[in-house]
Amino acid sequence: RGGDSLEELKHAAMEDLDEVMGDVSTEGRGVHVQASTLGALEALMDFLRNSSIPVGSINIGPVHKRDVIKASSMADKSPELALVLAFDVKVMPEAAKVAKDMKVTIFTADIIYHLFDKFTAHMESFMASTRKSLLEKGIAVFPVQLKILPEHIFNKRNPIVVGCEVVEGVLRIGTPICIPELGFLDIGGVTSIQSNHKEVQSAKKGQEVAVKISPLNDQQGMILFGRQFDHKQALFSKMTREGIGKLKEHFKDDLQPDDWRLVQKLKRMFVNGVQHW
Repeated sequence: RGGDSLEELKHAAMEDLDEVMGDVSTEGRGVHVQASTLGALEALMDFLRNSSIPVGSINIGPVHKRDVIKASSMADKSPELALVLAFDVKVMPEAAKVAKDMKVTIFTADIIYHLFDKFTAHMESFMASTRKSLLEKGIAVFPVQLKILPEHIFNKRNPIVVGCEVVEGVLRIGTPICIPELGFLDIGGVTSIQSNHKEVQSAKKGQEVAVKISPLNDQQGMILFGRQFDHKQALFSKMTREGIGKLKEHFKDDLQPDDWRLVQKLKRMFVNGVQHW
């Protein structure tokens, strides 16, 4: 800068760095960002801020082992953010090796938009994997109320196979089924849904489907339709506080307003113990 003294240049650089640091999370939650120069770092940080991507730490120059260690702090808290976004810099061999061991992903690019595309694809993949896992493990449970159709009883025990009408909500494979009015009797989990003799993954309000309910433990394997329960009792998906939280976090757009009203009804029933079936 023309006649600027070394001290003035240092001061200007520190001001720029302070400005960049203002975009770094004070809790350290976010991705680790690495760039070749302060100017490149500023440009990337501006882009990340405008894209609402949280930044937990930053550095300038090649990606070293210590940078990967910083990024690894997110591995347990928010594994989707255990990332190094490396803009126009080299990744040292030792850093690449350590990243694999510490479950840190390093994305490199010479163009900011390419880094953003990689990050977006990563987040979409992570969210899809998380949703699938929550459903398979029975943690995230969709709200449903079923009415058994007495003329369609196909198997009375282990597995229970009955025709049902979806009175409210969404029935999905993996849904744990409970009968609140019989002391919250757990009868099993949904392992098959058939509509017009074809296997389907879900059924919505108003549909009539054949539902296979398989025992989740030995005790449920002894439950017999016609003895412990019959068509007069309504069947509900079993909801938990954790499951409702996961629904809100990961499946908000999958449910309609009526479905959310059913979630609130089931929350009062299962979590708060209010009896109104």
